[in-house]
Amino acid sequence: MRCLSQGERHHIALSSADATVRFCSLVLMRGLLGSSARRVLGFAVADALLLGVSWVLVYAVRFGQWPNVSRGPLGLILAWLLIQYLLGTYTALARHQLNLGRQWRNCLVAATSVFTLAVLITGLHDEPWLSTMSRSFLIPVLGLGFFSTQILRVGQANAHLWQPQEQWLMLVSARERQELSQAIEAGGCVLPCGLEWRAVRGMPAIPITLPDLLDLDGVVIGSEHQLTEEDRRTLLGWQDQGVRLLSVPGWSELFLKRLPPALVPSGWAERVEAFSHARSGPSARLKRLGDLVVSGFLLALLLPLAWLRKPELFSDRCSGRGGHSFERLRLRASGRLGALPQLINVWRGEMSLVGPRPLTLAVMQQLQGRFPGAELRQWMRPGMTGWGRIAGPPPEEPDAVAWELGRDLYYLRNHSLLLDLRLLATSVVTLFAPAPWRR
Repeated sequence: MRCLSQGERHHIALSSADATVRFCSLVLMRGLLGSSARRVLGFAVADALLLGVSWVLVYAVRFGQWPNVSRGPLGLILAWLLIQYLLGTYTALARHQLNLGRQWRNCLVAATSVFTLAVLITGLHDEPWLSTMSRSFLIPVLGLGFFSTQILRVGQANAHLWQPQEQWLMLVSARERQELSQAIEAGGCVLPCGLEWRAVRGMPAIPITLPDLLDLDGVVIGSEHQLTEEDRRTLLGWQDQGVRLLSVPGWSELFLKRLPPALVPSGWAERVEAFSHARSGPSARLKRLGDLVVSGFLLALLLPLAWLRKPELFSDRCSGRGGHSFERLRLRASGRLGALPQLINVWRGEMSLVGPRPLTLAVMQQLQGRFPGAELRQWMRPGMTGWGRIAGPPPEEPDAVAWELGRDLYYLRNHSLLLDLRLLATSVVTLFAPAPWRR
């Protein structure tokens, strides 16, 4: 078996890099030539520019000079774009559906794939231009690739600050429209979007050209309306064009950051499916582990103080997870630190650091009488702090109970480690500088 000469290996490497560039460019451009090409292509180009700038900066810092344009880096950048596109990163960005977890997974897969490709190309020959593909150089660039995607995600989430408002078509019943209108007005929420309301009864088929006429970004579809087959085909066609389709609860969570109690699914099976995130899964187990570690650490720190000065405690019976009652502990003297004894409840598993507010049995019974969906609060351990209390109701909110319940329902469906850390950090800050409305 004849060994390849250095010149032959060099030729093969260049051919491989050239083929990679051409293939990635061809596949990427073909994939982007759909009807939603403008937004997807915009995010892909922005990501390419950010990754290219990061490569130039890392090269300049490491080698003390500006790099020359070569096929290797260009090929790997295009490979990054191709993999991210195939994973749906840019499409998810264009549709406001890229969450942090999906971003981490996609970037990890893309970085692993690009690094493997660089190793394969580097193994063919030892030309100087391939020295930029070494681990000490490539890994920082790929790490910056994640931050470039994060920049795009943050920019997309705040695009309403400098771009025209999004336009949404609301295909909802009269009841759903009333509930949404009350939630928007009573909450004092300034929405970064414009709404077009369309009745769902006695109306002709949805015009196919409506997205162009209204410059639509999305459509909200109510649960109390059965779409005709023609309207379904029309909406699916709009979705292919990049128009987002959301349910009423999904839209409320996205823009209001709460779920109005009156919009909770009425059927028990629908509630189980919609709120299963609150009861099970790796995040729930990780949440309990974090409760044990943090509460145990804080109790160990506070134990000497309790030994020196025995605190006066009192308790009241509250409704907990699964409807089981427990004795909530508090300091006899009211104040900012009055809830510290609840760390014992957290350690016992009766409460969590973050969750819905613990309510007495009488208050919980009254809340369930007003809102049937209030029972969902019992699907998770009550917390010392929570999404329903951290911002508090606005001063003009006439029904603070409904406001807090709506935010608790949002948390039940969207809780995560990052959200819990954010709420804990905010609680520590407000503990020493509380807002005027906090009680």
